[in-house]
Amino acid sequence: MLKRIFIISFLILFGLGARAQLMNYYWGHSFNSTSSLLGGAVIAGEADNTAIYYNPATIGEMQKGSNLSLAANLFTWNIYTFKNALGDGIDLNTDNFLVQPQFMSYSYTPHQKGLSISFAVLTRVKEQMGMTYINSSYKDVLTYLPGDEKYSTTFNYRNDFSDTWAGAALSHEISSQFSYGLSLFVSGATLNYRFNYSATAFHSGDTSGGGIPIAWIAEGSYSELVKFTDYRLILKLGISYKTQNWRLGFTLTSPTWRLFSSGKRAQRISQQTNIQRNNVPAGFSDYLIFDGQEKSQLSTNFRLPFSTGIGFIYDFKTRGQKLYVSAEFFAGLKGYKMVNAQINTDITSKNIYDTLSNKDWTSYAYAANPVFNMAVGYSWSLSNDLIFMNALRTDFSAVNNANLGEYKNYNTLKTTRYNIYHYSGGVEFSFKKNRFIAGADIAFGYQKNLPQIANFSSPVEYEKSSGRALQGPLKNEMDIYYFGFNIYLGATLNFSKKDSNQKK
Repeated sequence: MLKRIFIISFLILFGLGARAQLMNYYWGHSFNSTSSLLGGAVIAGEADNTAIYYNPATIGEMQKGSNLSLAANLFTWNIYTFKNALGDGIDLNTDNFLVQPQFMSYSYTPHQKGLSISFAVLTRVKEQMGMTYINSSYKDVLTYLPGDEKYSTTFNYRNDFSDTWAGAALSHEISSQFSYGLSLFVSGATLNYRFNYSATAFHSGDTSGGGIPIAWIAEGSYSELVKFTDYRLILKLGISYKTQNWRLGFTLTSPTWRLFSSGKRAQRISQQTNIQRNNVPAGFSDYLIFDGQEKSQLSTNFRLPFSTGIGFIYDFKTRGQKLYVSAEFFAGLKGYKMVNAQINTDITSKNIYDTLSNKDWTSYAYAANPVFNMAVGYSWSLSNDLIFMNALRTDFSAVNNANLGEYKNYNTLKTTRYNIYHYSGGVEFSFKKNRFIAGADIAFGYQKNLPQIANFSSPVEYEKSSGRALQGPLKNEMDIYYFGFNIYLGATLNFSKKDSNQKK
């Protein structure tokens, strides 16, 4: 009874988990299964219904017969804080709440020949993040006009990203100790990204020097948009080896092979109106840079790198406890065009176009660093039908200080890039032939002293270092924090004649 009270208290106190801009992360997955409670430390085995993803060689560990697995998040709540993001003392705070199914699989293990087959549809990543800021105040921004102007600022950000995989796998048990397997997935990765800000200074007093009130508006604005869905192939090879107390696992995952894309659209706009610059003979310079392309005008390709994973499980047989360790290395991605648009020369005036450091205005570059992630899990049997599991794991950002190489002057998506640390825990319990899981995950990430997104707190008419209008200089004073919570519920229904109770 005390053990059961401990488990319930644990879930109440630690029912927290989070995600943050997961397009830049490789271990952000949570499939609401036993593997989630063990932090994904299941490359060596006991991934059960998620073996098709973690290591297809271990599919045969499922009980003989057929198994249908269903999993759904009760809810996911993510909380983000961006301190000094838009200037000194101007913070951005946002959260999101998701209720979603994430995993469904069907596995079949015949009674002979050592073959096992599995099919699955899973959401590897799903993220929805939005931030908005609107403000008006009176400040003396336009130095050539007397008095204060009405200074109005806006900021909008949206990043919706999901990556859904559908695939099949086959494993072959050569002996009671050794097996191998192969998975083939089709991935559909969808991005809907928007980023824009604007600042206006409105003066309605005397601008003529003759006492006649004339309205005057100065503006600086910028926006960008990217939308697409990429369809890709991914191949995974797995090997599993067992001894009396040990299990070892090894995997190779191919880089993504692009099939085709749909829903492609890219847009980028920069504008300044009635802004005075000292180096302009006439005193003022207005400009508009605009380009928007879609469908056959551009191509997209969002890649995942080659990776290799290794893991082991040690069974303390006399204590009813197990230690799980997994690690995976992801290769880097050399800088490339994630969005490859046509180069147009008529996006602005000739004199402005000639000053652009990169005339491939609407293309977006991407690069990723090599990443090494690790997970450590532990389980112990509290009774014949109840097992408690918990784990720690890392999820490092692949884009922090990534080298774009020849594309260093290209535009990139504005995304977060801090490292994430997870703690997960929960229970698996059996009822007749079926297994159920309930648990949670906590995670936390932060990064300090980043460049601000904008500076609306101390605006000047024209800021030379950044080339922005009606803003102050950008400082390395933005700090980002995030946390949230994620609760798992799942079930594996076993249609074999024999009860399923493998982890005891």
